[in-house]
Amino acid sequence: MIARPVLLAALAVAAAPAAAQTGAPGPAAIAAPEPARLAAARRVLDRLMPPATRAATVSAMVAPMMANMREGMKQSPQLGAMLRENAKMKAVFDRFMGAQEQRSLTLIRDSMPGMVEAMARAYARRFDVTQLGEIERFFATPTGAAYAQASMSVMSDPDVAAFQRQMMADAMRQAQESTGDLAKEIAAVQAEARQ
Repeated sequence: MIARPVLLAALAVAAAPAAAQTGAPGPAAIAAPEPARLAAARRVLDRLMPPATRAATVSAMVAPMMANMREGMKQSPQLGAMLRENAKMKAVFDRFMGAQEQRSLTLIRDSMPGMVEAMARAYARRFDVTQLGEIERFFATPTGAAYAQASMSVMSDPDVAAFQRQMMADAMRQAQESTGDLAKEIAAVQAEARQ
């Protein structure tokens, strides 16, 4: 009986990034940065994430994160056991995770122009024109360009991947414990209501 809540918790964790996109305040609710700073910030972001390679960069970031999430979820004792013991359950899980990866990629790609603009506004609020110029010049250097390119792929590093898998396994274990506690409390309340 606990298997179903565990699977639902796992699926909710996997869907959380997309759900987190809602409810954020719109750009109109925040004061606009001064135009010169915003223009300088946009130039920095074009150096940091060149427009021609943004879609590829997104794929390079999301795919390892989703793979790490999938593997971390499989390390959960109960979910892992269910997936190993039931080929149909594994097929459902794999299909769900594949669809989540595609949805995440599509969402991020479609949201990229808005995200880049939001990041430009954030940079413009935090750095003045002189600082933004220095940052842009750094990214124009060989070291800055190498940093900009490598920083986007850090999620596929073996240490980061191992950490993410462990974090997901811990989150799944905690979700299982919490789900079990919730089920007990609900059962107690239901029993009390029947009396």
